[in-house]
Amino acid sequence: MLINHVNNLVFFQFFVAIVIWVFLLFLLDRHLLRNFFPNNSKYTFFLCYYVILSIVAIIRIFYTILPFTPDSIMYLKAAEYIDIDNNFYFIGAFIYSSFIYFIKAFTFNNYYSILFLNNFIFILALIELTKIIPKNNTKSLWIWYCFLLVYPSVYWFIPNILREAIFFYCIVNVLTRSLELLTSGTTINKLFLLILFCFFSTLFRPQIFPIIFCWLVYVFFKRNFLSGIIMSLFGVLLLFNDQIIAEYISKVSFEYLEAKKTQGAQSISNIAFENLIIPKNIYELISLIPYLIFRFLFTPFPWELSNLKYFFATSDSIVLIILFSILFYNIFRKRLWNWDIIIFAFMFISVLGVFEIAFSGAVRHRMPYVLILSVLIMSLPKTRSHNITMDY
Repeated sequence: MLINHVNNLVFFQFFVAIVIWVFLLFLLDRHLLRNFFPNNSKYTFFLCYYVILSIVAIIRIFYTILPFTPDSIMYLKAAEYIDIDNNFYFIGAFIYSSFIYFIKAFTFNNYYSILFLNNFIFILALIELTKIIPKNNTKSLWIWYCFLLVYPSVYWFIPNILREAIFFYCIVNVLTRSLELLTSGTTINKLFLLILFCFFSTLFRPQIFPIIFCWLVYVFFKRNFLSGIIMSLFGVLLLFNDQIIAEYISKVSFEYLEAKKTQGAQSISNIAFENLIIPKNIYELISLIPYLIFRFLFTPFPWELSNLKYFFATSDSIVLIILFSILFYNIFRKRLWNWDIIIFAFMFISVLGVFEIAFSGAVRHRMPYVLILSVLIMSLPKTRSHNITMDY
């Protein structure tokens, strides 16, 4: 339980937590009012959703109802080491520990503030995500609201000491800024914000850099041929960078894939897949990708439920089966309003599915892209206009 890590000055912790929570609620209210009218369903839902996630955060501190996440303790300990020797992390998983250190420093070592801030950042990301929803599609928003309320991963990973909320905010902005670039004029400000969020997304998860770069090449080619060529040439120049070679190019091999999955599975044998499925050549990789994607999205399967503590993860998979059933129905009925969102999400899902070694990791790592895909379950109305307008 996280209560074991809360300061002994319990009353002071509570008091500071209440002040921080009210302050974040006030900021969220101001932000919502700038984006929506007070009687708008988005305004009401996001305020209520923030309250619900805050309640879950408090429950998580005192009780172990939700599944335990060892990474949370790892981040807290790394933040304590920063406090001792001031050795900060600036890239990778432990950059979140640097984030924790600064939050605790500004909030009198308050642990509640970390969870409340994660909830706040997550809601900001969802608000940003609403900008890509067509204006003529708002009548089906309640379907999306229902999904957000029942999606188990949100309660598991967001009101928690994990980097998921911050990373989700960054990756959502990569998508929305990219789509904005495709639907409106290019400006220095737009390009700067897109590159900035790509940079921060890579800081939190360095392994996604090649995927983000491929997405940018796609966006610039779709924008116009010349900008696509320029972006591609920039990628060629990166191939000669020593750090890029060491971190990415040198690891592009089936031998590296086998070593990484095998060693990783041995360190977490209790939750690793029984069958790792390691392709040996390009032909095997192509033929196995559909199943690897399927397993990544829907594991753990109900028949694999061998322990009650994994029921939460299985319920997550059941919700995703319903989500993708609705999504395929919208595709079949030609009510899908943006294929770029599908391309964006599945670029990440495909690569992560090949490298995933554990069902718990799959549940966590697929969450940002599932949330992005979830906006597509709101189908276009039957009397849809050919000109779809976004909320940019």
